[in-house]
Amino acid sequence: MDMIDREADGSDSLEGFVLTHSIAGGTGSGMGSYLLEQLNDRYPKKLIQTYSVFPNASDVVVQPYNCMLSFKRLTLNADAVVVLDNTALFRIAADRLHIDQPTVAETNSLVSTVMSASTTTLRYPGYMNNDLIGLLASLIPTPRCHF
Repeated sequence: MDMIDREADGSDSLEGFVLTHSIAGGTGSGMGSYLLEQLNDRYPKKLIQTYSVFPNASDVVVQPYNCMLSFKRLTLNADAVVVLDNTALFRIAADRLHIDQPTVAETNSLVSTVMSASTTTLRYPGYMNNDLIGLLASLIPTPRCHF
């Protein structure tokens, strides 16, 4: 958190944070959810948008528990959650990009394309949705419907 505080202090106009993580287990759900909670506690007036990768069906016994605990923290601490379905990412890579066995790097490339496309108006000048508040206000009709 010290590094985040240092970067936030050096920012001219901090609007919010964007967090990318998996909610399936381990570091993505545990550390990602903890970081999300810490950001919300330390910067309560800043917006937090997450790109959350939801898992495939798996043989891992604790995966549903990790998902539910992460889901609770997302509901409480995030202002906007972009849901990315891992199964759909693999299907897009296989069907649309004609990749027989998509790797993690190739699916991560799809996620980065989604992130880049959805935040384009923040990076280039224009009259519409040129800040994070304007972008999220048009996507979220009520605060509790932020998925």
